Amino acid sequence: MAQRRDDRYAFDGLPLNPVEPGTNLLVTGPVLNGARELGLRLLCSAEADGGTVLISTDSSATAILEDFEGCGGVLARERVRVVDCAQEGGDLPEDSVSTVSTPADLTGIGIEYSGHYESTYASGYTRVRTGIITLTPLLIYSDDVRTVYRFINTVTGRIGSAGGLGVCVLDPNAHEEQVVESVAQFFDGRVDARADAGNLELRVTGLRDQPTEWTPVGART
Repeated sequence: MAQRRDDRYAFDGLPLNPVEPGTNLLVTGPVLNGARELGLRLLCSAEADGGTVLISTDSSATAILEDFEGCGGVLARERVRVVDCAQEGGDLPEDSVSTVSTPADLTGIGIEYSGHYESTYASGYTRVRTGIITLTPLLIYSDDVRTVYRFINTVTGRIGSAGGLGVCVLDPNAHEEQVVESVAQFFDGRVDARADAGNLELRVTGLRDQPTEWTPVGART
């Protein structure tokens, strides 16, 4: 039986077609010049049964939730959960935010992520978007980059089997080309982001029926 269109993950306000459940996307580009914003916008869910789990490696939970809301995310209780690797949870619900001592603690991040992922489903949100914003600290702080590859493989595998959506942001300019290529192999598609004269654009590789040429991204709604 064909997949129902309304089971797909849609991206309101972005020039992208919906993707199938279980899809993992790697967003690449300058973090401060479009990629971080695009990653957060991909994680925004308009569906009533849509939840989001954020793994924040480069900013506090407070900061990333503010940015997420600014990109159109809905911060309803239990709908959005955060694993904060900056240890700055702030005045936020303990059941929605957990902290990990360092981005190098991949085991701790994995445990906290699993707990939030399961809790999101248990709260009735059956379509869950997972975001790692960004992968760079994980790669930089790790003593062995292969452990990061295994972590990414585990997370994307879980998302794929659960029918979720994964969005991970990576600045290719911060890493050797071989590292970027190794990371990309765990994802179904790659979304490149750039800001041309201040205007955000994207292009997609690896997925069918998506814009393969640089395409303007509309303003936040």
